[in-house]
Amino acid sequence: MNSGEIFRMYKDAESGIFRVFSGDKVLFLQETGEETFSFSCSPDEFEKYWSRFFDLETDYAGLYKKALRSGPYIADCAASSYGVRVLNQDLFEMMISFIISQQKRIPEIRKCIEALCARFGEKKCLNGFEYHAFPDAKAIAAAGPDGVKGLSLGYRERYIYETAVKYVADDFIKSPAFRALSFDEAKAYLKQYCGIGEKVANCICLFALGYKDAFPIDVHIKDILHREFNVGDDNYRTLSDAVFTKAAADRFADFAGAKGIIQQWIFAHEIK
Repeated sequence: MNSGEIFRMYKDAESGIFRVFSGDKVLFLQETGEETFSFSCSPDEFEKYWSRFFDLETDYAGLYKKALRSGPYIADCAASSYGVRVLNQDLFEMMISFIISQQKRIPEIRKCIEALCARFGEKKCLNGFEYHAFPDAKAIAAAGPDGVKGLSLGYRERYIYETAVKYVADDFIKSPAFRALSFDEAKAYLKQYCGIGEKVANCICLFALGYKDAFPIDVHIKDILHREFNVGDDNYRTLSDAVFTKAAADRFADFAGAKGIIQQWIFAHEIK
């Protein structure tokens, strides 16, 4: 919930119930036993949507055991972050969310996203609970370039509007053919959108498209790779993202197919 991959998931301190929003859906999730949970959705919706959303087919237990044998730092990260899953979220929601995430802290990102949802998202109700869905691209595009003003988005206003306009017209990104692209092809395609650079494209690939080897590089990850894995010299922050991407690929080669999960465990460990 706090590992920087989902921005619309909240826990009610009094009841212990989690509210999980994705696209136009909301799920109420509660721990009912040591390893049991109740879901507010129907079994059919669980199988068709939320099972994939929570990435329940991936063998996290096996990955965890492997991480415990991979040196003290990775073992510590795995032990403190076990339970963090790489979620499979809505594509457009991740595109806009990670455009917003640039140069902002998680509480600020959440606030901006909720304001965007309140302005453009369809108002819905589930069992008496009212909420706003994540906005459809058409709603943002239809409001014009000034439609997103007043939401504390700053320079991201143009990025969000232009991305929404392009997404509406882009049949390919919504097709099965896009989902069939290789990781590098998908990342390159996403970078054609306004405001989506290397790091944001990696986040979208990891959190929406299921490319588990995506390894987003930000200043925190650079610091960790330098500190724990001797990447670069005293001027390491001046090195390109490509250098750190290559270093991560080399150092985490044993986790091919799951390097992005390891990245999330590292990030969650460092946040703590």
